[in-house]
Amino acid sequence: MMYNGAESIKGMILWWASLSGPMALPGEYKVELKVNDVKKTKNFSIVKNPISEASENDMKVQFDFINDINQKMTEIHKALKNVKKVRAQVGVLKKSIKDKKKYKEILDFTDKLVKDMTKIEETLYQTKSKSGQDPLNFPIRLNNKLAHLNSLTRIGNYAPTQQAIDFKNEITKEIDIELAKLNALFTNKVKELNKKVKESDIDLIQLD
Repeated sequence: MMYNGAESIKGMILWWASLSGPMALPGEYKVELKVNDVKKTKNFSIVKNPISEASENDMKVQFDFINDINQKMTEIHKALKNVKKVRAQVGVLKKSIKDKKKYKEILDFTDKLVKDMTKIEETLYQTKSKSGQDPLNFPIRLNNKLAHLNSLTRIGNYAPTQQAIDFKNEITKEIDIELAKLNALFTNKVKELNKKVKESDIDLIQLD
């Protein structure tokens, strides 16, 4: 029985990576089944595998470690989804502008915004990967490195090694730097673009 994993992105190609949640720890649980207005509940126990050499403390440390990884992966993927939303809406805006000369300032602003977002996006994720074989040709990026750590950590029930902990801390710092840059663009530049468009007389919906 596993907990929910990290948020994913449709079509994303990752190499030897896991977004799965951790295994449920030994303990007491309750299952609930509801059909129409009828609800049934049942208590049950998950017990430790008697042949496992891992302690319950090891399992708890692994559980928390994987959850931490997945929370950061979800943060990355939500940010990448917002990049796609902004890029798509900028595309709609640019198509609606017929007088390129009159609105050159806005067009230049949108181009710079998309360029800056794309640079960060490509640091967080290998956008060139379109098939399962592509990671052989293109180096994996930050999100794949962190998700790969999930794959390695969940082998067995043991606590993560100090090397794994150090790597997670190191890669998370790099990720946080990129996410901070991206959030600054969303907070400042996207807001500024919205203001520029509102102050213009651009018609987003145009008929032929």
